[in-house]
Amino acid sequence: MEVARLLATGATNAEIARSLVISPHTVKVHLRNIFEKLQVNSRTEASMMLVQHNWLALPGLDTPPPLPTEEKAAEAAPAVDEPPDPEPLAHLAMQPARWQLYYLAGALIMLLAALLTPYLPIWSSPSSDLLSDRGRTVLGQPFARLQARWEPRIPLSSARSRLMVVYLQDQLYAIGGETASGSTVAAVETYDLTVNEWRTGRPLPAALSNLAAVPFNERIYVAGGTSKSNADEQQPTVSDQFFVYDPEAEAWQEAIRLPNPLAGAALVADEGALYLLGGWDGRLMHDEIWRFIPPDDVAKTTAGWALIGRLHTPMAFFGAVLANGEIFTVGGHDGQHELNTAAAYSLATNEWRDLPALTTPRSGLRLVYDGLALFALGGGGPYAIDTHERFDLVNNLWTNFPSPLLGEWRNLGAVVYDGRIHLIGGWSGDYLDIHLQYQSTFRSLLPVITND
Repeated sequence: MEVARLLATGATNAEIARSLVISPHTVKVHLRNIFEKLQVNSRTEASMMLVQHNWLALPGLDTPPPLPTEEKAAEAAPAVDEPPDPEPLAHLAMQPARWQLYYLAGALIMLLAALLTPYLPIWSSPSSDLLSDRGRTVLGQPFARLQARWEPRIPLSSARSRLMVVYLQDQLYAIGGETASGSTVAAVETYDLTVNEWRTGRPLPAALSNLAAVPFNERIYVAGGTSKSNADEQQPTVSDQFFVYDPEAEAWQEAIRLPNPLAGAALVADEGALYLLGGWDGRLMHDEIWRFIPPDDVAKTTAGWALIGRLHTPMAFFGAVLANGEIFTVGGHDGQHELNTAAAYSLATNEWRDLPALTTPRSGLRLVYDGLALFALGGGGPYAIDTHERFDLVNNLWTNFPSPLLGEWRNLGAVVYDGRIHLIGGWSGDYLDIHLQYQSTFRSLLPVITND
């Protein structure tokens, strides 16, 4: 009745809320209940119904106020007709309103979700496009719009994505990947930085995409990946193989197997060991951090992988790089959506510290370190991404800079050499053979002034 009295005066919901010291939402609930009980559809109808049944007296009507005492009421009785008793409300059918049905359905859905949440990691698995670019919409060969600091280099012999690129002995190695047909390849191409020319290298022992690779002690190590011989295969095979390449012998060897089959894992190295992080085994995302110390003869070693820590969340297809004694991880995919998180793991203390988040969630990116800053390159997300991001280690700040490709650039290869970042292959509306160079830093020699 308090709400009804104010309603009849023409007060708004906000004014009623202020007058009764309640929230506007509570006012709406009361009004909805009033309309249902009176079986009306508007504020005007409600006011009229209340007045007609003498449940409400409005200012300006000839309805005398009640007298304060029985004696005065008796004196005034002959002059004023006693108002009739209010009519009772008609019995309403007990049928829920439509909004109540919506609320009930929403509550049941939330309850069901809460009950099933613990089982989601078991029942759900990443969508197939996490392992292949084959099913993506082809928009045509993208156009590179080169700006300052960007230069073109000789492209790959064929377009491919989901490859790895590493630097070793003045050579860039483009390893494995997925071709436009949707099949994986064992191809290895080497780019001679002294003559700017691609050459055919020794192929991998097995065709692999979504692999991890890193140089260590003048050798190249390749971990995990997926294999898909043709586009008709429904699900790629996730590998637990671990290969090492000796450039002097121009030969690959198979080393001890990985702890799990892994795709989209990260492999980094310091002066003494290799570190394998995260990845997807075809069923679950992983959060383990494994350490492996390669012996002189990796093909004969029986030493295994040692578990030294865990990621802040299980994920794959993230960027990782080792700098200043810490492993930096950026972005990635947790099996349900892309991530924008960034963190650093100290090898000395085995502890994590959080970093500012990326400005855009992205997976299938590459993370490189040029000696001054981190660069999160490419990646895909819930919408097209046409920028890269730079992280200033001193100011602890991410900044965006434009990509030369108008659309997203995901599952590319990237490596740093002499202040220049080489970005190779990937997918951007179509499979790419592109090879671009970005000048990340500028170094100059200053003359030494002496008093001699």
